[in-house]
Amino acid sequence: MRRDGRGQWLTWGVSVLNAALGDYLHSRSNGLAIEAACYHRGARLNLTPNALRAAHPAITPRLCVLVHGLGCHEGIWEFPPDPGDEEPSSYGALLHLELGYTPFAVRYNTGLAVAESGCRLAGLLAELTAAYPGAIEEIVLIGHSMGGLVARQAALTAARDGAAWAARLTRVFYLGTPHDGADLARLGHTAAAVLEAVPNPVTRLIGTVINTRSEGIKDLRLGAGSCATDAWPAHVQQYVIAGALGGDPEHPVSWLMGDGLVRLPGDMARYGVPAAHVRLLPATHHMRLTRDPEVYRLVKDWCAGTNAERRTLNAER
Repeated sequence: MRRDGRGQWLTWGVSVLNAALGDYLHSRSNGLAIEAACYHRGARLNLTPNALRAAHPAITPRLCVLVHGLGCHEGIWEFPPDPGDEEPSSYGALLHLELGYTPFAVRYNTGLAVAESGCRLAGLLAELTAAYPGAIEEIVLIGHSMGGLVARQAALTAARDGAAWAARLTRVFYLGTPHDGADLARLGHTAAAVLEAVPNPVTRLIGTVINTRSEGIKDLRLGAGSCATDAWPAHVQQYVIAGALGGDPEHPVSWLMGDGLVRLPGDMARYGVPAAHVRLLPATHHMRLTRDPEVYRLVKDWCAGTNAERRTLNAER
């Protein structure tokens, strides 16, 4: 069931507000601060066995968890509606239909520091898996933009703390994730530093205003540098899907502009991502990565895996 227009605008407004001032709202215990939670059909999902069964009657031992980016919410994953469709489609819904994954979408405060959001996601997944009404064989995380960094931090936190769900995590997908940092975030940081250094009260005030942005936004300039530096768990595969505005990802303009917000990834090997797990999609802007048939095909194919890969994963457990 789709939400009405007014409800959608309110949800978007609160999400954007949290992106800009979420850390401040949280520190003041303001009711507008978003608490990390799973959402189903626009409503917060209680993490109890009965509530999980009600939300997903055909529950399965394989889970996929979708994590949105800065200033967004779980609705970003919904494909544009087709006439006559009663239920929205998404990567999660399609993975459930075609590969048997039970989907869970997360909503969180994107104004908090990436490290804190990742730790909160790790805790949320611990609650979800503890309440799950059945055995869990596999967990897949799919993060868009900042959500990829948050998913990475959650995986590192869970592995470090020995969380039970960490042993079931098999794959993490990064869609348009700024591992090397986002240029717009760097620009804001540089502009604020320059303006605050000018010996003029008005200029300094402008610099202070620019610098009054959330820790989450500030962390985007650091990319994966905002995450923990623990060793990546060897049994978890990582995948990168990036977009390019131009028709040729190898064109200099594509490398300069990337998907419009995030540049194309550099050498991902230093983050533990093999070259075979990186795909560059032409004519694909940043937000399209959350609802694109080709992106879904890649995610589906990688999730399907091979029999040899599955035997290896099972042996490592």
